[in-house]
Parts: sequence; structure tokens; C-alpha cells
Amino acid sequence: MAAPHPDELALKLTRALTDLDLDALVATLQAGGNLTRPPAQTRANLKPILEQARTDHINLLRPPADFHAWLRTPLLSNARGGVASNNTIIARTSTLRGLYTTLRRAGLISTDPLTDFQTPPAEHARDALPHRDDLTRLLLNATEPALHAALTLMYRHALQVTELLSLRWGMYDHARGRLLRRRTVSTLDPLSIQALEPLLAGAGGPMHAHDDAHVFPYRTQDDLRLAIFRVCQGANLPFIGPSQIRRASLRDFPLAQTDAGYADPRSFELAQTLARSLGTRDPDAADT
Repeated sequence: MAAPHPDELALKLTRALTDLDLDALVATLQAGGNLTRPPAQTRANLKPILEQARTDHINLLRPPADFHAWLRTPLLSNARGGVASNNTIIARTSTLRGLYTTLRRAGLISTDPLTDFQTPPAEHARDALPHRDDLTRLLLNATEPALHAALTLMYRHALQVTELLSLRWGMYDHARGRLLRRRTVSTLDPLSIQALEPLLAGAGGPMHAHDDAHVFPYRTQDDLRLAIFRVCQGANLPFIGPSQIRRASLRDFPLAQTDAGYADPRSFELAQTLARSLGTRDPDAADT
């Protein structure tokens, strides 16, 4: 398919941006060989910008003086609610830059409206934590009682794998809902207590469970990781490791220091700060 004449390209781009017609805009960019990403990714990255421009009556061909401030609203929007990940913001900005480069080449604008626009630093997959919705899905799909309880304790109280492997019934005060841990005694939340109930019943109940009997059947870290891996596969989720779940716990819940297993206030504060700075893997990201 031959590329459109420059005058035809300029006319179609002007019409698409004036009408804020996303499909026409992406098709025009594709026909002219001006896409830097696949059409589906380009459409996903530009969609929130064009939708917000329609709502706020913004002319993307002649952006207003406060364009940079305005642009942060569509760049940060997330279909799931909350704020988009840094990588999504970067991808959307990059796609918009590509659009404005095409508009300059077509003679429709003389300067780049995104000059000096700052984007956040990229998040690397090894750093960003799983989305809260994905963790909820993981727990819902972990129907085996022992795994469900282990994941619940990791997510609700930031238990380490070593703590789970060494946990015995004598370390659990069922009447008070308290758990003896490596460094602290944690008061469990209702969901964690509920998750332990089937295991406690299987061990003979509060009055008959042997103090030295292990709570969980896992003998090594790999046993637990393999169980998590299988659930992730069945739920169509990327693998979510125990350390990611623990950090997500510090990100998602207002835990007291001892309930998160920390004896030192400064260490707890640093761990929370780190967890909240890592960012979130955004399932809606079109490009990372």
C-alpha cells in the first residue's frame, strides 16, 4: 500500500485530531509508516489522552499553555483505578512524542509541545511489585487450605518463608489470635485467623493440636515456591514470588511494626519506604 501524499497525510491527521478520532488517527499513522509501536499498543497508549482531550475540549494540535500540567491527568489514569505505573506513563508519553514528531514533519506544528516534559524513571520488572488485584486473584485461586493460609499470612502479615517453614502449633495462640514469630509476636487479622482454621481443625483443633507439629506441609522453600508457581500458571498470572508478596504486604496494609514481624522501628520504616517506592506492575500497561 502506497504512502499517502504529504498533503493528504496532513489533511487526514488534522481531521483525525480535530475530531479526536482515535481509529482514524492510528490508521493514518500506520498508512504513512509513522508508527513506532504496533497499532494496538499505539491505540492503547493514545486512548486516555484523546478521551481526556475530548472531555476537557483540548486542541492537541494547538495545546494550551498549561499543557504539561493538563497532560498528567490522562498519563496517570488507570482503567483499574488508582495511578498508572511509571512504565505506562513513559510508554504513553513516548507514543505522544512520536505523534508530535510526525506532525512537525507534516508541517502541522512548528515546535514540540513536549519539550522539557519530564517523565518518571522506568520501573524494571525485577523491581516492580504485583498489582493488588493480581494478589487477590492469586489468593482466590489458591484453594488448597495450606497454600491459601501460607499466602494469606505472607500477604497480610509479611511472614518470611523461613517463618512459615518453622511454624508449629505451639507458636499459635488461637484464643487470642497471636503468632510467635522470629522477632516479634504478631496479632493476626481476621482473614489470617480464618485461613488457619481448616489447618487447625485438621490437626485436632485448639485443644488437641500437638505443640511441636508443623503448621504447614512444606519442608523447603522450593516446595512452597513450586506450589505458588502452579497456582500462578492456573490463574494465568506471572509468577509472584514470596519476597514480592511480603513487600506488597508492606505496601498495601497499614501494619503495626510487630504485626509485620519487625523488632526495630527504623528497619520497619525503611522496609515500608522501599516497598512503596518500587512501583506496581500494571496489567493495563500497553508497553513496558
